[in-house]
Amino acid sequence: MPDGQLTDGISVIIKHKWKIVFSVLILLIAAMFLFVIIPLIDGIIMGIVLAYIARPMKRVIDRYSPKAAPYIATGVIVIPVFLIFGFGIIEIINDIIWAVKNQEYVLGVLLSLLEKLSMPDFVRNKIKDMILNFSSYLFPVLRQYLTFSIVVNFLVLALNTLLAVLICFYLLMDGERLITKITDIIPQEVESFSIRFIRHLDGILSAIFIGNTYSAISVGILSLIVFWAFGFENVLALSAIMVLAAIIPVLTGWLVVIVLGIFRYFEMGSESAIIFMLVTFVVVILPPELLIRPYIIQAKSDIHPMLIILAFLGGGMVGGIAGFFVAPILLGAIVAAYRAGADVRREELLKPSDASKIQD
Repeated sequence: MPDGQLTDGISVIIKHKWKIVFSVLILLIAAMFLFVIIPLIDGIIMGIVLAYIARPMKRVIDRYSPKAAPYIATGVIVIPVFLIFGFGIIEIINDIIWAVKNQEYVLGVLLSLLEKLSMPDFVRNKIKDMILNFSSYLFPVLRQYLTFSIVVNFLVLALNTLLAVLICFYLLMDGERLITKITDIIPQEVESFSIRFIRHLDGILSAIFIGNTYSAISVGILSLIVFWAFGFENVLALSAIMVLAAIIPVLTGWLVVIVLGIFRYFEMGSESAIIFMLVTFVVVILPPELLIRPYIIQAKSDIHPMLIILAFLGGGMVGGIAGFFVAPILLGAIVAAYRAGADVRREELLKPSDASKIQD
């Protein structure tokens, strides 16, 4: 019996040897293709995220002008996002360059703030040594990085940005047809599971990306108005930081607000700092956190916020910008597979009962 089984297995392999060879070749080509596009993975992932963000607007515009919907939806969503991030990043880079060129002034400001804090002398001296040691390492690294890598990084960023816009546009235009083509080649044995998996994954990713991004954009716009009203400098850079912080659920921008409140306390006193923090929490933090995010993410995806937080933070630490968004996609795939499997098992359990009812 074992020899027969072994012979049968070998016979099957020999019978399908060319299929196996072609399958291995396809896998090798796919692996080579993925290796080639790794430098562009940030733009690809961002394009997928932007397509999810712009899709609700495209569906609204489809009612009036289907042909123009992908163009309008891409422009309406992409332009504000990249304006906030683009000008914010430019301003942050300019501030870093200024800090590198004025290293002694920056250290003087930090040390003067440290002297104003009421703490034991040994703690103050320890923190002072940490600031001096860290700055002696950080500023030369920044100077070298800005000198030799800024042009290359800018070109890569521009290429990924252009790629993200193109992918967003083509997914809005042909995304549904692409999903149809994928489902057409799925084997019949797993067709039921695959269709349910795609449907669950699409709903989960829509909730995560749309909820977080719309909430973050609203935080960025509201913070831009509040920071400008309170007379802050570099409001574009601060708003860009608020947007980045607000993408992660629960964290929103309160960490940034607390840091700004501390600096405002040293500059203008406790009354001004308290008023600034109260206004910022009421106007900037609470509306997105209480209205937009809970309605879209918790209600639509039904995933615990802690899992989403771990996915964003862990993905960002491991894979940078791409990992920041890939990790929630993987989390959504795991949850979607579980729910699709549960749906299939539920249907299989219901089939015998339905048959028995018919017989009765």
